[in-house]
Amino acid sequence: MKATVNVQEHILVWSDAALKIMDVRHIVIQAGEYVRPYLFPASAFLYVTHGSATLNLDGNEHAAKRFYMLHGGKGTRLDIILTDESFHYYLIFYKASLPLSGVQHTLSHTDRQMPFRLQYGFIPLHPAILYELAERMLGEWLEQGRLERLHVKTLFYQFVYELLRQMDQQQVSVVRPNLTSQLIRYMQEHYAEPLTRETLAHTFHYSVPYLSKHFRRETGASIIDFLIRIRMNKAGALLQQTDLSLQEISASVGYADVSYFIRMFKKHTGVTPKQFKDESVQVAKGSYRPIIRLGSSIVPRRIRRYIDIRDDNHYQYSEKGDLLMYRSKLPVGITLLLCLTLLLSACSGPTNTKGATGSGTTQSPTVGAENNSSNAAIGNTTGSSEMVTYSAVNGDVQIPKNPQRIVMVAGAFTGHLLALGLKPVGTGDESFTSYTEGKLDDVANIGNDVPYEKIMELQPDLIVVWNDAETIEKLSKIAPTVAVDYGIPLREQLMDFGKMTGREEQAKAWIAEWDAKIAEFKPIVEQAVGDRTVSIFDSGSAKEFYAYGSFGRGGDIIYGEFGLKAPPIIQKEAIDSGQGWAKLSLELLPEYAGDYIFISGWTGDENAAPVFEGNVWDNLPAVQNNHVYRENSRGFVFSDPISLEAQLTFVVDSLTKTK
Repeated sequence: MKATVNVQEHILVWSDAALKIMDVRHIVIQAGEYVRPYLFPASAFLYVTHGSATLNLDGNEHAAKRFYMLHGGKGTRLDIILTDESFHYYLIFYKASLPLSGVQHTLSHTDRQMPFRLQYGFIPLHPAILYELAERMLGEWLEQGRLERLHVKTLFYQFVYELLRQMDQQQVSVVRPNLTSQLIRYMQEHYAEPLTRETLAHTFHYSVPYLSKHFRRETGASIIDFLIRIRMNKAGALLQQTDLSLQEISASVGYADVSYFIRMFKKHTGVTPKQFKDESVQVAKGSYRPIIRLGSSIVPRRIRRYIDIRDDNHYQYSEKGDLLMYRSKLPVGITLLLCLTLLLSACSGPTNTKGATGSGTTQSPTVGAENNSSNAAIGNTTGSSEMVTYSAVNGDVQIPKNPQRIVMVAGAFTGHLLALGLKPVGTGDESFTSYTEGKLDDVANIGNDVPYEKIMELQPDLIVVWNDAETIEKLSKIAPTVAVDYGIPLREQLMDFGKMTGREEQAKAWIAEWDAKIAEFKPIVEQAVGDRTVSIFDSGSAKEFYAYGSFGRGGDIIYGEFGLKAPPIIQKEAIDSGQGWAKLSLELLPEYAGDYIFISGWTGDENAAPVFEGNVWDNLPAVQNNHVYRENSRGFVFSDPISLEAQLTFVVDSLTKTK
């Protein structure tokens, strides 16, 4: 489903925007020519003046004819396919930002640049005015004088005003970019770089859990697994088509360790790189593997890139100072979405059910362990010597059948071990909360980073880490390393840890006890709350606050286990959207406030108190009825079993107590 933005909100954003015009062009494409796909160096308006073409903007197709108006943000990929004898259009690049005074008007879920990355396309009812303004902008831009450039900016404001006026009249939908399509395109272009979930989340301005959950929901695959598939298909094409050495191919697809690359390649293709190369000669005879068949379609087309020299104001220009466009006679390749379909259908290897297999069978620590180096068991002095295959997020990993010395780099999951009667030898700083007081007294705090030397000193026989390929590769040289994802349902996640640690029965017992508690308290809570709504807020900062959905901060229990109602706008923006939270300004507080309000104070700025006081706050029904409950514990943020046990007590006591 496409996420749309109200045009009136968009107008508010533009009224506060600071603008700079980057380039104005009029481009003509003749029949038989093909404009190579390219990325917008800045936000842009594309305005058609003659002919017709299919315009593909990040996988969204637009049948563009005369006077068609299209908008896309920086980094947007544009493909143009002619459907007429010629195609003429204006291209106006601009850079916009919002000053601090305009932050209150920004759109939900977006950073201060996102409003100018939105996509929309339509034919205005009154195109002549826009055509005249675009023509005048081009004429002034080509003069290149300072006064003329100032005039261009003035004309651009008129252009935007007229455009927004007509959009409002025509009720045009403003659509956020397709995040999955952008992620795939980015990975296809940067697969040789050390990409991680964290770097991708930073690039696209989303949290790691949201980005991972969104991508898996849209594609059925994790981000890292999808990236590995892209790399393996590229490697297959290079093995087929070149005489490069394994070292050169490994490096070109992002792997510095050749032996690790060979293990990964064999896992995803069923053969070693050498066997693959030897068998590729059979292609001409009609006997070939899926990866060979996909070799040419998976390799991303080279895209004309605008090069930042020092900042966003520097691009490669032609002699006349215009943004340089390249044309080619090459045919159009397979589209991005078809590429996605082929990847998921043809390249998927045999799937495994999560958990340990081969129990009772002694295996070599390195056989089939694609994520472990030959010295993976270093420091395993106290755990079981028997190894089993565990199917994790990062693939099949050889781990001890009953690990004894576990290091939780992904500290948010430490509560899962504690619920199983296990205690790690080391864990991240986020594990040490008020809810775990007394439970981790003799456990080493390894901090928030990944201190490899300190982890090695702990002599682990198993390491649990976030799903980051680079970190996994390094830690696997210390001990078997298993990756986990945030956002997996409680019961499923705990059973995974039970299988990982040989404690499935303990996991089942905890779940049974949890289900009994929910069955006991749910009718009591339902009777107390009835049909009224519940909100979960976080103070955030002095100027804004957050509403949360069904994951963390008591949401697993309030909305998940008890099925209580959220205000409609929270249901839509924080729960149904899958994002899990919504960023709010103070004037929207009454709209988001339920009949009961829970406030998580741990992550908020200490200066944020004014958000939850004053006339607006005091007049809320929840405040007047003493239905506001604050929990400042760090553990209130998490969704592990230990945190949820404490949250359950707090939620039930809060909702069932009398005034």
